Amino acid sequence: MKKLLLFSVFALMVVSFSAGVFAQDGATKMMKKTDTGVELSGTVVMTATVQSLNVKDRLIVLTDAAGNVQVVNAGPEVKNFDQIALGDEVTAEFYESVALQLAGPDTEPAEGEAMGVMTAAKGEKPGMVAIDVISEIVTVEAIDKANQKVKLKGADGQVATVKVDPSIGDLTKIKVGDKIRVTYTKALAISVQNP
Repeated sequence: MKKLLLFSVFALMVVSFSAGVFAQDGATKMMKKTDTGVELSGTVVMTATVQSLNVKDRLIVLTDAAGNVQVVNAGPEVKNFDQIALGDEVTAEFYESVALQLAGPDTEPAEGEAMGVMTAAKGEKPGMVAIDVISEIVTVEAIDKANQKVKLKGADGQVATVKVDPSIGDLTKIKVGDKIRVTYTKALAISVQNP
């Protein structure tokens, strides 16, 4: 399952965000190329105001500057729910990146994932930071330069052919048998502030 995600990320090679119904306050996208790889990253920041609260059901109604409305269910993992007040500003920052780097020829195919969540201390305004990093070493099985496609084999033997965005390059820096380290990172930070 994770391999399919990584293959999909590799195929798209474009950082995209699903911002839901809220307008974006700011969005940045970056591409960084090196001799041995490329990293695509982007950040989206959205801000909304607490319009109403349903304490019993732990529901928060948020409205952004454009008037878009979203109801959020603040589950039991949201600490300090009682600190949220009408008029508070909620800021969400989404970050995604995919990094592709040529690995050494003796690198064994491998995969891994690391996750972490940090929440506000008791008595503070609610807030949290969550991060998820998935990494895999894949092997180049075939290259179709004319059609900008690469056939990759994951650590479990699963094979996928992916189309590489031309902005990444013309595939001249890779060859059959090369190992590529694919690292996909996504993070979310949410904070609640008094107006």
